[in-house]
Amino acid sequence: MSFSTKMICLEKGHYPFKCYPSKKCKDVLFPGCAFPSQFPKTMMVIAKVCNNHGCGVAYACCGHPLDGYGVHGGTDRVLRGIEKRLKKIGCERVVVLCPNCWKLMRGRLQLPVVSIYEYLKEIDFKPATSVAEVHGKLFVPCPDRPGHELESEVRGCVSFENVETMSKVPCCGLLPEIMAKGPEAVQKCTHKVMDAAENETIITYCASCLGQFSRLGNDNCAHVLSLILGVNEVPDSKNAFMNRAKCKFAKNCNPVV
Repeated sequence: MSFSTKMICLEKGHYPFKCYPSKKCKDVLFPGCAFPSQFPKTMMVIAKVCNNHGCGVAYACCGHPLDGYGVHGGTDRVLRGIEKRLKKIGCERVVVLCPNCWKLMRGRLQLPVVSIYEYLKEIDFKPATSVAEVHGKLFVPCPDRPGHELESEVRGCVSFENVETMSKVPCCGLLPEIMAKGPEAVQKCTHKVMDAAENETIITYCASCLGQFSRLGNDNCAHVLSLILGVNEVPDSKNAFMNRAKCKFAKNCNPVV
């Protein structure tokens, strides 16, 4: 295991930037670690939307990478800790934002799990009018490729008439089995996706993928949620660590109603 991989596992296994609601709340938004890292402005907006509908926010990491890097029992330990803290505040349902968290937590948490797109539809949230004008290519992240369930929920939440789903493209490059082959293998995958977009905006609902595109020089990319909310924020990959570190002191964990 390389030094960088060890550091990733250390952070994800003992996430130092946790911040949970202190008040009782039945619904809790779990944005994961990647989204607050890459989209801090959009994070503030979606937290406010959730807070105003009685939904708290829990900043933590689901431990997903630990499985991929072979840390035996690491992810299960992290999930047990998350579930214990959520049940302590009376959580009855988890609203997830990240597709990796969505896939992992649905199968391994005892609490019900729904996506942020299902939640927005439930509260009858009206997407920004500007989203109807969006053109681009929709990149489906790896966790959603078997059944495209999240994609269906995204398109049920917002009409992307001018956004075609990309097909026959590889992973963004961040799967552990690809990263294990070294940076050249990772970049090869990333560039294949960017080339397939043919200079159109790459739109997806995975902040990790978008951070990877940005790190390799492509800021012509967008997160579905940022478009829906009308924030239209580009990935802040240069300040990702500091952005998630600030979540430790978040003041928007508790619902306001």
